[in-house]
Amino acid sequence: MRWLIVSLAACAFVTGCDRLNCADDPALQAAYDDGARTATDDNQLAYARGRREGLALTEADGARDGDTEGTRDGYATGYGEGYGAGYSDGWQVGSQGGGQPGCDAGAPAGADAGWADGYDASWSTGWTDGDAAGWTDGWHDGDATCASSGRDGPDPDDVARCYRRGYDRLAEPGAYLRGLADGKRANPDYQRGYQATYAAAWSRGHADGLAASYEPGYRDGYDDGWGAAYDDAYASCYGQTYGPAYDAGWDAGYPDGWASGYDAGYHAGYDTGARCGT
Repeated sequence: MRWLIVSLAACAFVTGCDRLNCADDPALQAAYDDGARTATDDNQLAYARGRREGLALTEADGARDGDTEGTRDGYATGYGEGYGAGYSDGWQVGSQGGGQPGCDAGAPAGADAGWADGYDASWSTGWTDGDAAGWTDGWHDGDATCASSGRDGPDPDDVARCYRRGYDRLAEPGAYLRGLADGKRANPDYQRGYQATYAAAWSRGHADGLAASYEPGYRDGYDDGWGAAYDDAYASCYGQTYGPAYDAGWDAGYPDGWASGYDAGYHAGYDTGARCGT
């Protein structure tokens, strides 16, 4: 019951748990359809408002946006180019330094983990075998001491949920921006101002992006290259020492486990045998 309560509570936050089917009831389907129609109407109104505002912009507005967007786009392109070149150079240098530290750390870690895992696995096996043998011996020794609901219409919450589903299915959050962009494209005054400033701003932004990006790209590339080399070497050297250490741990763990298991099994077996079948 506790598991069921927790599961139902969790379902409140997980969409996949929602089993409401809006097509099961005419009232729910009507709410769903109403939500979809409202979303379509809202999309059209938002688009029209955006296009109207785009068509009303002036040449000065276009010049301002051309400068702003040109700078932004140029900077992004230049930054990507400079960052990529710096990252590549940094990776080459960094990857040459991470290998030996990775191996130095991976080899002893593999040996420690291998021995511990081997010992634990062997000890458990030995304990099981020893327990069985001890129980049998103990039983014989112990035995030798003997002489054995009804709602009308859909839930209002379900109606609201179905309405929201229908609305969300067709709602377009970007309808206004799409209309604004279309209005700008169709506005000759705006385009004249935009084209007059965009190219020069792009060039300035591109140069700034190149200048700003090589160094951080190099740093990130160096760190990632060093880390990748470290991880590869760590895994390789870890694997080389794990197997032999596991075998050594296994050899050490079995007799210890067997002795402990035998002792526990013997006492349990003896107690059972001494009950004399009762």
